[in-house]
Amino acid sequence: MELWIPSDEQIRGKQLRGANLSGKSLIGLDLREADLEGADLSEADLHGANFWVANLVGANLSNANLRLATFQGAQMVGAQLVAANLWSADLKVANLSQAFLMGANMAQADLPGANASRANFSEANLFGADFRFSVLRGANFGQADLTTARLQRAELEGANLRQANLTGASFRGANLTGADLTGALMRDTKLGDANLSRADFRDADMTYAHLGGATLAGTIMPDGTIELGEQGEQDEQGE
Repeated sequence: MELWIPSDEQIRGKQLRGANLSGKSLIGLDLREADLEGADLSEADLHGANFWVANLVGANLSNANLRLATFQGAQMVGAQLVAANLWSADLKVANLSQAFLMGANMAQADLPGANASRANFSEANLFGADFRFSVLRGANFGQADLTTARLQRAELEGANLRQANLTGASFRGANLTGADLTGALMRDTKLGDANLSRADFRDADMTYAHLGGATLAGTIMPDGTIELGEQGEQDEQGE
């Protein structure tokens, strides 16, 4: 798609498919329902911008300032958000499948109900992020910081959480079937009622982790032993 430079009037019109907005100052801009498919917004200042239900499929927002921006219901399949600042951004029910978010700052971001299947969050800052009820199948969280993140009831089958920091994170009721958590830091991580079938915890630090009611079927524990068809003992702190 050939990029083009839009006028101010065209920006207000929101028909920006393939537009070049790289590096522009667009603080607080109203882009609700805008068509930005394939657009280049890299390094743009979009602090507080509104992308409600916008089309950002394949768009480039790498290194953009997206603090407090709203992406509720936005279509962001395959979008580039490498090293973007998404601090406290609202991504509820957004479609981030196959998006690239490596090294992004997503601390305190809201993603309940989002679809981020096969998205790449490697080395991202996800401190305190909210992924409740999100679909994260096959997502890559390798070496990401998920300290105190909320992932209750999230779908994480086959997800990569190798060497991730999951200190104090909650996976209560989450589906972690076949997930790779080798070498993860899981101190005080809540895994109550989670499905840990075939999950791999080799070399993970699970000090004070809570496993009350978790399903352990073919689960590889930190010491390399395999738990077959068992449930973690009930734990009052398993929330």
